Amino acid sequence: MRFIPTSVHGIADYLVCLGMIIMAFVAGAQGAGFAAFVILGCFGILYSLFTDYELGWKSYLSMPAHLALDAGFAVVMLVLPFLVDLPPMLYRSSFVIAVLAAALVLTTRMRPGPARAEPMV
Repeated sequence: MRFIPTSVHGIADYLVCLGMIIMAFVAGAQGAGFAAFVILGCFGILYSLFTDYELGWKSYLSMPAHLALDAGFAVVMLVLPFLVDLPPMLYRSSFVIAVLAAALVLTTRMRPGPARAEPMV
């Protein structure tokens, strides 16, 4: 059941990825954990900028390709706490982000919804 518009998906993309970068600094992460959150956040922003949706800058990636990257992103966020040492805030956030990313993959509409009929006057 796909009900989330691509415009809402785009807003979530940018907010979550920017939030990841900020959280890496706020949580006091160091080393690989810090780098992982910053790099993944930047990567998410980058591929969002090149997606063919309302908030994309250049349309190089189709929405199905974007959702495939999001699915991979969700998997990486899910296993990240087992691969690198993360502060408690990032440890929990990694799981939350993984679940939210997977939910967006499963619920985002591939195409814009049907055009609304204009009221007859």
